[in-house]
Amino acid sequence: MKKEKGPVTKLWLEARQLINESKLEQAEEVLDKGILLLAYASMNGLGDKDLIEGVKKEVWHERFWIAIETHNWPTREDYETNWKMS
Repeated sequence: MKKEKGPVTKLWLEARQLINESKLEQAEEVLDKGILLLAYASMNGLGDKDLIEGVKKEVWHERFWIAIETHNWPTREDYETNWKMS
């Protein structure tokens, strides 16, 4: 019997698929939903080292944020002047 994927994993896989299909606006929305779920978990007392679907919360957080920074932010017109980290 195959284990069903949880909501964070499903969002992550959906976002990766959308990125691969170059549907970056849709991917950003899905990534934002993932970050929202992680924020909700934090508000409910989950720490960075606690597991969500078998993965540390801090790892999920890094995955979602790095995906946005790598794939979405550079597509913004004002990225170079307002968003890029030095």
